[in-house]
Amino acid sequence: MQLVPLELTTDDAPLPPRVVAFLTSAQSRIDRWFARPEHQAGFGFIPSDYQQVWRALAAVRREHPDACRFLEWGSGFGVVAGLAAMLEMDAHGIEIDGDLIPAANELLAEHDLTATMVQGSFVATEVAESDLDDLETRTVLDQPDAYDDLGRSLDDFDLVFAYPWPTEEELYHELFRQGADYGAILVTWSNLEGVRAYRKVATSSAESD
Repeated sequence: MQLVPLELTTDDAPLPPRVVAFLTSAQSRIDRWFARPEHQAGFGFIPSDYQQVWRALAAVRREHPDACRFLEWGSGFGVVAGLAAMLEMDAHGIEIDGDLIPAANELLAEHDLTATMVQGSFVATEVAESDLDDLETRTVLDQPDAYDDLGRSLDDFDLVFAYPWPTEEELYHELFRQGADYGAILVTWSNLEGVRAYRKVATSSAESD
């Protein structure tokens, strides 16, 4: 099984007004979160470039309309899950920080968006215990995964979004290789690489990423 790069044709047209309003509200909440006296820079939630992520998700929706079950790994304020809901996907998010779950639900409710947000790790417990226990990583591995609370496993989702910590993109690729169904799509954002997309395939002759 491999991940192969997936080319997306993004649209540079102005964002729809509803998306602009949602992202403006989200940014206001995120700014207040970072302004808290107890906030420690460089730890916990870090926002993506949501405009670029919207364009990528919209491209996936146009080009792969069957990709309708969506999961955000490390969902924070649920912004990307909210964008997926706007694209009429069945949206879900997993977030390790329990304080962010009600914040995400408030943001989503304000904009009449439906997404299921649960607390826990997006790393399946059996994977963390068997393959990753000696790995040096900032991704949380020592807490129970949240898939039971979602009522779904990773291979139930057609599309996963993640913002890997620096140097951890290959870790996220491996988690997706191990748990996602064949044909599923992984979209990632990073400050260095921007938005990238991959599809899990079974053919050994496919070009690896």
